[in-house]
Amino acid sequence: MYFTFDLFFISLLFFVLSFVSMPTLVSFHLVPQLFSDYLRIWVILSHNLCSNYNVKPHRFATKQLHSEMGISEIITQIDTLLPQLANFINQFSSTVSKSGISVITDTIGTMSIDVPQHMSNEVADKLSTKIGVIDRLITTRSQDINDLLQKGAALENKLKLVDSQYVSQLTDRMQEYKKLISSYKHS
Repeated sequence: MYFTFDLFFISLLFFVLSFVSMPTLVSFHLVPQLFSDYLRIWVILSHNLCSNYNVKPHRFATKQLHSEMGISEIITQIDTLLPQLANFINQFSSTVSKSGISVITDTIGTMSIDVPQHMSNEVADKLSTKIGVIDRLITTRSQDINDLLQKGAALENKLKLVDSQYVSQLTDRMQEYKKLISSYKHS
């Protein structure tokens, strides 16, 4: 790109010098017309020069960016999420047992609560909201962990193809996850 501007100024200099050196050959009322013709020609030439100039991108620009998680990142995230899931399940169980309510889930997955007769509607509504929030947190964390476990299992399968001696780092975490999920069951 720089060479086209240098070329432009050099040719402009020749254009101006041609008028200075030959003032008698060209009448000065033609200078604006000649200059505009010169600019039109320059635009056409510079376009052709620039369009034929292939700019090569940096060699890093041709490589695709990959943001795959490694097994250690997956393990770290699972180790962060499992205690959160355990905490939410404990909160759920504690709230249910302390309040004396029963949590019921029907066949399509809709959760409802059965409250004791002596409980006011206001308290029942607050408990229902609290149980619903905790249930959504449990569901979200559970799905996040499940997704990570699936990614980790796929990654470990690839690692086992490369190294047959590879020992799974996910086995204990899968068992802990299954144990937590089974403790969350409600009628």
